[in-house]
Amino acid sequence: MLSYFKQPRLVSAFASFLLLFSITPFIFAQNALPGERLYGLKKAGETIKYAFEQDKSAVQLEKVQSRLVELDRITEQSENQGYKLAAGIKETKQAVNKATKELSKIPESQKAAMAEKIITQITAIEKKTNAAIMDTDKDYQDLYKFYVENEIKEFEQNQENLNEEQLELFLKAKELIEQEKYSEALEKILEIQPNN
Repeated sequence: MLSYFKQPRLVSAFASFLLLFSITPFIFAQNALPGERLYGLKKAGETIKYAFEQDKSAVQLEKVQSRLVELDRITEQSENQGYKLAAGIKETKQAVNKATKELSKIPESQKAAMAEKIITQITAIEKKTNAAIMDTDKDYQDLYKFYVENEIKEFEQNQENLNEEQLELFLKAKELIEQEKYSEALEKILEIQPNN
């Protein structure tokens, strides 16, 4: 019977079967959402995919974007949405926390741009889902800080273009930044730019 397994055709067929059997779950898991059974495999596949990446901040930004896409997909579903939404928000918060930690390691010139991408996407999802992803948790204060300080610099350069209401919001945002209340300053900045 052992000689039966030594036949070249059977060996290659068996190897192909093993390869297919081990890869197939990862393929099906690519579309899994938080709260679904295959989601753990999807995250394991991501870990493998990003293991050799040098730019960890870019990896974290990509993970945040992936989590936000998942949240967006969850809001479009009706089946088991509450459970999936809670799981999706949890996954997004974890990704944002890791991205925020990576922000401290990148050059100053890139921090604001990365923070803006994350905050803009999260704000859009929060409006759509009516769920708080980023709250006033201290873990997010650095992310808020990078973003609002950059926005304030831009407003200072274009201060003459602000109307009276916007100027008042701008001054209040500056005051909040001085008090290190970055999440509140962000709210004022978003009021100045209602389209964000």
